Amino acid sequence: MSKVCTSSKRWFQTYSPEHYTHYLKVKSFSEWAHAAYEKLYVYIDDDVSDFFVQDTVKRGKFSLRLARDHKQATEHYPATLRHLMTLDWEYCIRSCITIHELIKGDTAKEDELLELERHYIAQKSQFVDEDDLDMRLGRSGHAVVELAKIIDRPEFLESSVLNVILERASKPLEIDLEEIIIQVRNSVDHMIIGNKDDRFFTELIKNYDERFALHRKAINLVREVVTPLKTTEDYRDEIDTKVFNELETIPKQLNDLYLNFSCLFIEKILKDE
Repeated sequence: MSKVCTSSKRWFQTYSPEHYTHYLKVKSFSEWAHAAYEKLYVYIDDDVSDFFVQDTVKRGKFSLRLARDHKQATEHYPATLRHLMTLDWEYCIRSCITIHELIKGDTAKEDELLELERHYIAQKSQFVDEDDLDMRLGRSGHAVVELAKIIDRPEFLESSVLNVILERASKPLEIDLEEIIIQVRNSVDHMIIGNKDDRFFTELIKNYDERFALHRKAINLVREVVTPLKTTEDYRDEIDTKVFNELETIPKQLNDLYLNFSCLFIEKILKDE
């Protein structure tokens, strides 16, 4: 596990509590829309109704408009913070458009989604702390998706490429609960919210902890898939069926947590407006 962060100043403490809180509004509305569209993606193989799809798209578009409106009301904010708002919003809206095209049948858009995320992480990493919780999850999640895409490609299963991606997925997850608590506390203390009750603080910690745990579980399951390469084919098939069934549930669980995370901020921050 990594050491507990001892940095005297987190990236968001460069900005005033007012500015940081407004940034979180833009981020939360953007990410809620992204999570809503992502739900369509992770349930793409399930039998969902046309109403569910249309209602999700409608609400996602509305949330993106709210994010845009809040972003446009920041003319006198620091340029770097306005840039961060734009990064979040543009990544989410482009991802939503790509997911919409994907669920309509353009499977080539899967690679575009991965590239959008890679570019977003690279850009945002220039402005936030390397050990920021969201960035840790973003880097790990991106690598896990890469892993998922190459599992069925035998030419990579025994290559160094696989080990490199596994390491890239695992490294950001080297964090203990104490560090999560410290980072969440620093963030909440820098927000302007009417009642900083323990429930909000506790729910944020729980959400982060569960997402980190699911990422670790996904990596462990991938290792189970690729480890028995030299056993009999029947044995591999038996393990793969069990493991793949578990792996298929993780994106849905992560999506629920991602959606709930945005809701926590929207409900807490906006009710004080």
